[in-house]
Amino acid sequence: MPLSTVMANSLIRLDDQIRCFTDRIDQSPCDGCDHCGTRCTAGIQVLRSEYEAACAELARLPAEEVKQVLGQGKQLPIPGTDEQYTACEFRDVEKGRCLIYPARPMICRLFGHVEWLPCPISKVETVVDGAIPLMQAYAGEARKTFAEWAAEDGIAWPPADEGVRE
Repeated sequence: MPLSTVMANSLIRLDDQIRCFTDRIDQSPCDGCDHCGTRCTAGIQVLRSEYEAACAELARLPAEEVKQVLGQGKQLPIPGTDEQYTACEFRDVEKGRCLIYPARPMICRLFGHVEWLPCPISKVETVVDGAIPLMQAYAGEARKTFAEWAAEDGIAWPPADEGVRE
């Protein structure tokens, strides 16, 4: 079997493992909550499959909504400090939500549900077991930022008509 086929099968299995793992997470304590939002920072690296899922979600959404969120200034204050951080490009900073929530990457799905990303308001009482081996497998796969994957596909990112971002 060619190495590329082995690697592709490995990634499919990892995607299945991620889906099975994140499907076990009880998201009910998170309904209506946005306290993890300040952890949504720019420049996270994602798997190719996560990039593709985000692209599919963006294509499904109304173009005006995508343009509005991608065009927002993303420099935000870190609560309780004089410092600022750069929010994720998909973070709707005006509405306090994620533009691609149904297709958000695994790391985003883990916020509040694993020991190293605890719920900032202690609303989630138990963490999900088994995240560390999954993250180790995830770390062993090719990951890039959304902009890097887009560049690899010959797509300018962010799109030129999305406005000036701070």
